[in-house]
Amino acid sequence: MTAAGGEGAAPADLGRVSGSTLQQLRDALAGDHVRAPLSATALGAVGIRDQADALLAVLGGHGKLACLAILDVALTERARHTRPPAELVWTGPESHSATARDTAVVLRHLFESAQERVILAGYSFSHAEAVLGPLHHVMRDRGVQATFFVNIEQPKQLTNPPEAHAAAELANFAAESWPFGPPFPRIFYDKRALRPGKPWCSLHAKCVVVDDTQAFLSSANFTDRGQDRNIEAGVLLHDELFARTLAQQWMGLISAGHVGEWVP
Repeated sequence: MTAAGGEGAAPADLGRVSGSTLQQLRDALAGDHVRAPLSATALGAVGIRDQADALLAVLGGHGKLACLAILDVALTERARHTRPPAELVWTGPESHSATARDTAVVLRHLFESAQERVILAGYSFSHAEAVLGPLHHVMRDRGVQATFFVNIEQPKQLTNPPEAHAAAELANFAAESWPFGPPFPRIFYDKRALRPGKPWCSLHAKCVVVDDTQAFLSSANFTDRGQDRNIEAGVLLHDELFARTLAQQWMGLISAGHVGEWVP
């Protein structure tokens, strides 16, 4: 079956075309540097010659949107088969043979790749402007929605109203770690932290979910120490089912009323 018969066949039909060529053609089509229906001459004009016959066998005669859809399926399937389901993420010294990815680099890439929404949970934020700056950029430029779950310290004595304590804590958080101004993430806190004294509780998780497709969990806080100086270990999971489950777990706290929202 060819691509015209169904999307599922596209990766097999394009199997002998390199991933870099597929991406090159997709970018050229999206940027209107080459127009559909494709021809050998048009492909050659954007530097695609050696694999032109294989591309035309699948994409020839199709319009731009159909070509982009087929290429997206092929690239997604290619990535699914070549990318490991989980990657070790690390802060700190390591041996020469280590293959872990750097915590700060992974976070930056996750934020920069976001298209729709980011869910972030963190225990400690300090000097986090550099860490969160890329997220603010995609919120401003791409309309990405962000939801934060942030730890606040329990008060030593009850405030009146209790929410005033959360407002003060999170105003300090925003001043130090979100100095960019709007757009702001939605910021939530554990309502149990409004009461003073024992039992003590903390929102101790450190994780990020991007577009319900990737999830990052780490021992590293969103601090310069956690990102650059400590020894920290984490995992980046390319697993949509897990990412959706983790996202639902956090968002379920909102619908169940377990967390309060602070509005800047």
